[in-house]
Amino acid sequence: MLTASKVFLIIAGLLLMLDAVLMATHTPNPLFGWPLPCPLTLVVLRVGVLLFALGSRAFKK
Repeated sequence: MLTASKVFLIIAGLLLMLDAVLMATHTPNPLFGWPLPCPLTLVVLRVGVLLFALGSRAFKK
């Protein structure tokens, strides 16, 4: 589960950097015209954090 959370967090980090570049250049989101930051980015970030919390040792105690 921790491996999956790392993958989701890496993908979310890359998407957040892309969103930051798009916001800085005032370019609209190429994905369905959604607002920035993209809701897909936020969902991937939430899933990564949730999986990390569920897979961590502190949650299991």
